[in-house]
Amino acid sequence: MTMHADVAVIGSGFSAVALSLNLLDLMPASAQVSLVGPEAGLGRGIAYSTRNEALLLNVPAGRMGLFADRPDHFVAWLKENGLRAGPDDFVPRRVYGDYIADCLQAARRRTGNRPALTVVDTVALGAEATQDGGLLFHLSNGERLSSPFAALCTGAGTRRLPLETVPDATRPFVVDDPWAEAWWERLPMEGDVLLVGTGLTMVDQCLVLAERGFKGRIHAVSRHGLLPQAHLDRRADPVPTMLAPDGGEVSQMLFALRRAAGGVPDWRAVMDGLRPVTQALWKAWSPERRARFLRHASAYWNVHRHRMAPAVAKRIAALRDGGRLIVHRGRLGGLRLEGAGLAADIVGREKTSVAAAMVVNCTGFDRCTVEASPLLSSLAAQGVLCADPRGLGIVVDEGSAVPSGADRPRLYALGPLTAGRHFEITAVPDIRQQALSVARAISAAVACG
Repeated sequence: MTMHADVAVIGSGFSAVALSLNLLDLMPASAQVSLVGPEAGLGRGIAYSTRNEALLLNVPAGRMGLFADRPDHFVAWLKENGLRAGPDDFVPRRVYGDYIADCLQAARRRTGNRPALTVVDTVALGAEATQDGGLLFHLSNGERLSSPFAALCTGAGTRRLPLETVPDATRPFVVDDPWAEAWWERLPMEGDVLLVGTGLTMVDQCLVLAERGFKGRIHAVSRHGLLPQAHLDRRADPVPTMLAPDGGEVSQMLFALRRAAGGVPDWRAVMDGLRPVTQALWKAWSPERRARFLRHASAYWNVHRHRMAPAVAKRIAALRDGGRLIVHRGRLGGLRLEGAGLAADIVGREKTSVAAAMVVNCTGFDRCTVEASPLLSSLAAQGVLCADPRGLGIVVDEGSAVPSGADRPRLYALGPLTAGRHFEITAVPDIRQQALSVARAISAAVACG
């Protein structure tokens, strides 16, 4: 069977829901929007699916509204639902997932004189261009969906464990995706564990273990041994940045940034002041400058830009101070069986070995690559889209449209798929603005017929 829609939104995470809700606000009442993705956990994705109250948002509630034109929407929802949290509070991610689900359900209930939203509980496996310039999607349930306009909101997957080969004998002790299973239930309560990666995914796993009363030691390793910095309980007002898109080499900009951070009471104000110009800086850099930044500075950027909630930072500090969390600087060199668990080689200035009952991949989200997605691969094979040359998603224009040569773009992309163009496009404040802009563009095109 072939279904039809005016707009097909492909994906089931935050960006897909944000775009769909904006389309319902902007499109003609006769329009039909199809949201294609697994209905279970729709809008929550990995980040907001957890039910663990210890896992908090990394951004205060006042900056997490779903709609760009109503930034206080989340805080208002908290109040309406009797939850005591203000704009400066870091609330559980579970609560934010409930908020997204509630917004979606409310939109689906409002049917009077509004566009229709259909959730297609399946996965798009492939697509082909049609003669009229639209797309025909092939779905995992055997059906097809045709649409003149579409948006790809497929997000990013989990990075692979950074080893060329994982010995078969060690596989039972290795967790490739820490969110795909309750791996901690297989971990001896007093056995050591090695977390590969020291970013926010590692932080989450430490909190999960602490909540379970884990008694062993937690080892964590990354190339630089850097942990995310912490937010303060009270956010300082952002300091307008002195950087400009034509500000010179990356090293010169970073030097100016460090100098500015050293001249204010709280360096976070300088980082937050970069937000309005971060995408402009990235777009002004040559491919060579972007490559140098990704190679040499991205790790330092990430730990200062994507920070921990204050309460989370205190718990991580307590684990380190008590010798429960040991951070190693280096790379994972290899795994082998030893006794009842594993021995993991860590290669840094010196080679060391860590004994662990389990090794958990906490390297976080991967870059969005065309090769990792059957849907994107099928579109690339037909020349409908092109991979970003640095592996940061796909090529899009300034308006997040996939270049087509036609007068009106018919295919768009949102979120991490557009990192090659926009760079900072993973946080809610950035994606919600993108969702509004793309919804406006699609709605205007649909209205023109």
